[in-house]
Amino acid sequence: MQRLLKSSHLILSAVLLLTACNLPFGSTAPSAAEAAKTSAAQTVEVLRTQAASSGAGSVTLPPINTQTQKTLAAPPAVPGTAVPASTLTPPNTLVPTKAPSATQISTATFVPIPCDRADFIEDVTVQDNSVIAPGTAFTKTWRLKNSGSCTWTTNYRLVYASGEQMGGAASTALIGNVNPGQTIDLSVAMTAPATTGTHQGFWRLQNASGGAFGWSINGDQAFWVLISTGSASTGTVVAPPSGFAVTGVTISVNPTEKTVPVVTCNAGVPFTFTANITSSAAGTVTYEWRKADGTTVVESGSKEFSSAGTQSITNNYTVITAVTNDKLTLYINNPNHQLFTSGGTFTLICSP
Repeated sequence: MQRLLKSSHLILSAVLLLTACNLPFGSTAPSAAEAAKTSAAQTVEVLRTQAASSGAGSVTLPPINTQTQKTLAAPPAVPGTAVPASTLTPPNTLVPTKAPSATQISTATFVPIPCDRADFIEDVTVQDNSVIAPGTAFTKTWRLKNSGSCTWTTNYRLVYASGEQMGGAASTALIGNVNPGQTIDLSVAMTAPATTGTHQGFWRLQNASGGAFGWSINGDQAFWVLISTGSASTGTVVAPPSGFAVTGVTISVNPTEKTVPVVTCNAGVPFTFTANITSSAAGTVTYEWRKADGTTVVESGSKEFSSAGTQSITNNYTVITAVTNDKLTLYINNPNHQLFTSGGTFTLICSP
């Protein structure tokens, strides 16, 4: 019996050595402990068979361990395949490259240009307070400028508004288109009233939709014809009343030309405009300083005349961009309804 056990141990050791030498290489081969357990189980089974066949007495052998304990391990890390921890990327942050510059606020007051508006330029014929003999036929002609933003078409008309019509047609169609900024001479055939005295009639323009318009900022003032007549029986001529009118305007600017650095231009460069207004009589003159286009109002005001003469008004105008041969003009609302453009030209150069 002892010999049999001894032989069994020798055989078991030999089997283990042979098994260890023949294990395949690779990451998928079973471990040495697992292989040993499996080989031992197989060897014990062989010994049991041999013992049974030899007829020997009962032999107590170690039990066969048929359960293989496996330890599950995390798979080996593969270089380059590790997933990095998520990183939150902050949103883009805008960084100003320079400090914001101060915003320059213009001192000018800009008035929106209406669609339909007219400027009175001059009386081509029959000046205000002209003396006309009673019953005499005459033609009144106004020179008007389209100072609105819409074109006057042949669907626009010259219409009688109020006052004395003096035989003039109630409505006369324009004979051609007048684009914004263009002028037109409009005429109405009239007859001086038979009665003596001063006579005045008011006229306006009418658009294609029937809307009436005229001069002033809002285009709501009529223009007129104003005459004086003498005695119908004697034919004597009555001297015209003392008419109040602005007879002349001259404009100057200081300086007329200026060169400053760009940074100074951006801050605003002041120019001083002076207008000398000559009136024929006492009265209140109302006016508007306008840009060179004659429509954009810069400043408005009034000047009181106690008698005929010349008075001055000024306007401090700030320019923030380079300009060449620009100018301000003066529009006399009352009493003339006339734009004066003589003088007032200036130049601003913004150097690097």
